[in-house]
Amino acid sequence: MVNVLIVHASRYGQTEKVAQRIAAMLRTRGHDVLLLDAAHPPRALEWQRFQVVFVGAPVYAGNYLPPIVRFVREHRDFLQRVRSAFFSVNLAIASHTNDGRAETLELVGKFIERTGWHPDRVELIAGALNYSRYNFLIRFVMRSIARKAGGDTDTSRDYEYTDWSAVDRFAVGVAEGPEIASAGFPVPPAQVAPQTTTPRAP
Repeated sequence: MVNVLIVHASRYGQTEKVAQRIAAMLRTRGHDVLLLDAAHPPRALEWQRFQVVFVGAPVYAGNYLPPIVRFVREHRDFLQRVRSAFFSVNLAIASHTNDGRAETLELVGKFIERTGWHPDRVELIAGALNYSRYNFLIRFVMRSIARKAGGDTDTSRDYEYTDWSAVDRFAVGVAEGPEIASAGFPVPPAQVAPQTTTPRAP
């Protein structure tokens, strides 16, 4: 049993849902898990009691949300001392027309360069089109992006593209050691930080 911290930031709820799934999976396997919203950090926390940390954020307008960037910068030394993983939630992973994984890895590389944190593992997770949660303008923009990417454009419903089995494997692989990791991939810093500019939609 290990003590696990899961820190997340979420814009429309899918990243939080992924974080909750990771927590549920690990709890069923006997691990002690604490979920933490990066936008509302506690005033005091016994950091030293955690052996494993997951950090997750969505890609929004080509960047990761400020609360996650701030959290990682403030606690980088702690993150470097424990087994750590970063999960990036992004609709581009589900694109039928672009190489969403390559685009997202470039953003991950920039995030690593910006924060100075080098996670042991990175997982790229397809997100969701939550049309019901968008305002009129965002719904219009997201529908246009979805059309260009060969995605779903019926705004009367929501679409979820997350591979939950892959999320489960990722969670167990990180928490219980590399010998059983079957999802995600290790990310050597020199191989993850291509310095090119990639346009990315919300």
